[in-house]
Amino acid sequence: MATEHIQRGQVIFREGDKSKEAYFIVSGLVEISINTSHGVQSLAQIGPGEIFGEMGMIMDRPRSATATALENTTLETVAEAEFEQQIIQRSDRLHVYLATLFERIRRTDLLLTTTTNATVPLIASTSKPKPAKEPVFRVKLRSHYEETGLDLPAVEKTITKLPFRIGRTYFDTAVSSLARNDLSIEEPHPYQLSRNHCEIDFEHGHFVLRDRGSKLGSWVNGEHVSVDAGCITSLLKTGENKIILGNGDSPHRYTLTIDELP
Repeated sequence: MATEHIQRGQVIFREGDKSKEAYFIVSGLVEISINTSHGVQSLAQIGPGEIFGEMGMIMDRPRSATATALENTTLETVAEAEFEQQIIQRSDRLHVYLATLFERIRRTDLLLTTTTNATVPLIASTSKPKPAKEPVFRVKLRSHYEETGLDLPAVEKTITKLPFRIGRTYFDTAVSSLARNDLSIEEPHPYQLSRNHCEIDFEHGHFVLRDRGSKLGSWVNGEHVSVDAGCITSLLKTGENKIILGNGDSPHRYTLTIDELP
């Protein structure tokens, strides 16, 4: 297994390339994108501890997407001949691989279910054209536990990776090592939060909050976002966004602030 140091902006592989190896991210940030009739579409941004590029290698198919380093990135490359030894037979890497795989399956299943059952668009508001020059933003999440009486440590986070996944702590299950949450929140029964509750992401030129198949959904600036509501994605605005995780009277209340930097 070799280590590669990738410079910001460097393409790791392109859509259509032959699949020869998988990659484990040691540090940095990688964007996965595809070419569409409307231009390049970003599918995900992934960071340290995640694996990518393995499906094309396993299925002996060309790359289905392009991978580009968004910042200086260190990767460990895993060739097909050593995949089982380096991933499957190592418990630490196996947990990472399974967590990544389960997250992909969960998202695909959620999209299929919503597409079948929804009677309203998946994105709640009309998207605006993407600007020619990409702006730079600072995104911060702040809790209001002191106001709602929730006895938990305050949340004050600057979001630096996307998607930023939020869910209930997996303290009561044997599959906690497969969790894919960037913010895990403890909560006693009865639950307002689901283990895979929601995520903050960036798509089509806008920040969004996307449901991850939660039971109760979320409220974004007064709008219900859930599978049952037929709307799993809501646009976030520049400035302050009021977010409630769970039902309308849930104590899990937050302000998500998006500031465009000069």
